[in-house]
Amino acid sequence: MNSIVLSVPELKKIVATLTKDKIDYVQVSLNEGDTADGDTLPPSAAFVGLRASEPEELIDYDELEAVPEAEADFSIL
Repeated sequence: MNSIVLSVPELKKIVATLTKDKIDYVQVSLNEGDTADGDTLPPSAAFVGLRASEPEELIDYDELEAVPEAEADFSIL
């Protein structure tokens, strides 16, 4: 997986939380959709924050689910 489409309002919420928590760096991981217990999980983006002043403390944030391709038409890309 090279990319996924995320909702800008949802992404802004994550950025606001990172800012409020005074996070200096964030690792973004793209997770492919998966099948668990017969359910199909959509692709998502996971966020882990790090403060430069506390490099031993990593903070996990909520994942954002990808927007279904039918909802976001990126066919021009």
